[in-house]
Amino acid sequence: MIQPLPLPKARIEALTDGIFAVTMTLLVLDLKFEDRVSGEAGKIVHDLLALLPYIDDYVISFVVLGVFWLAHLRLIRRVREVDATFTWLNLVFLLFTTFVPPLTSWVGHRSEQPPAAIVYGVNLILILSTETLMWRRACRHLANDTVTDPAALWRTVRGRFVAAVIIIVAGIVAALIEIQYATNVGYASYVYLLLIGAGLVRTRFANRKSD
Repeated sequence: MIQPLPLPKARIEALTDGIFAVTMTLLVLDLKFEDRVSGEAGKIVHDLLALLPYIDDYVISFVVLGVFWLAHLRLIRRVREVDATFTWLNLVFLLFTTFVPPLTSWVGHRSEQPPAAIVYGVNLILILSTETLMWRRACRHLANDTVTDPAALWRTVRGRFVAAVIIIVAGIVAALIEIQYATNVGYASYVYLLLIGAGLVRTRFANRKSD
């Protein structure tokens, strides 16, 4: 019987980095300064202020993608080699990340737009779910020598996943409240900012542990 060969990890890293680079770049295309900022000197400040709802959604999505990319980077550093299951999970993970730019362009601060924040949040949960499944595969079958206790690492990752999902669900609930009361503040987008804070705190904590 022919044993399956491990797949080259470097190819996974290159593909992931490339897709994240393109996806994060596509986010900026929705700003469309040439369409929204007039050439009249007296209106430039007004037009730029009108762009703020689009800019904050862009920044939030850019940094959220950055947090996911950093998490994937930490994951790959723990992996000895990759197999077909891990590779397919990685492809599904990348698939959902590519939905972030069009969903970001859909998300806005008008009363008719909060449903977009719900779909945006569901997509974030799908990204987190596939990333967590990759961690599970890595901890159980593909971990390298840097993982001294795979079971403990998996419990930690699983707890972080639950915490992140709670944050996203809070964002979805905020969007539902907006729909109910026809507000136009965009609470859900700001709740998703907590994902950024959680990711940065997690990175700082992990760095301290490794020192």
